[in-house]
Amino acid sequence: MLSINKITTSPEETASLARSLSASFIPGEVYGFIGDLASGKTTFIKGLLSGLDFDGIANSPTFTLINEYNAKYRVIHIDCYRESDINRWIQLGIYEYFSSNNIVLIEWPEIIQPILPDRTQYIKFSNIDKNKRRIEAI
Repeated sequence: MLSINKITTSPEETASLARSLSASFIPGEVYGFIGDLASGKTTFIKGLLSGLDFDGIANSPTFTLINEYNAKYRVIHIDCYRESDINRWIQLGIYEYFSSNNIVLIEWPEIIQPILPDRTQYIKFSNIDKNKRRIEAI
């Protein structure tokens, strides 16, 4: 299980924290990232990918829904913000991602919570003020 309870004060610090924690993210696990818009979720994921030796450009899958990255491990980045229909996610084959040996990272997991595996680990991002956020495993 992840153990995180940190406050970061910049996007660079958020990405650096993620890089330092990258060894804690293991294949076959599902991680949900909870937080308001602009709370640092995607920045954290970009830092995490960097820590997993991904050297390409990582973008939020807000419009594509799912991005797949070949890093140290295969990483699946899912963003549920624009698609709340659980049946659509099932049609897209989301269960296959859950049962694979990928690291699965999901932004806005609460939207599809009924179909998430029980083993899903959650990380919460809370804005404290304009430049400060708390990042904690819950």
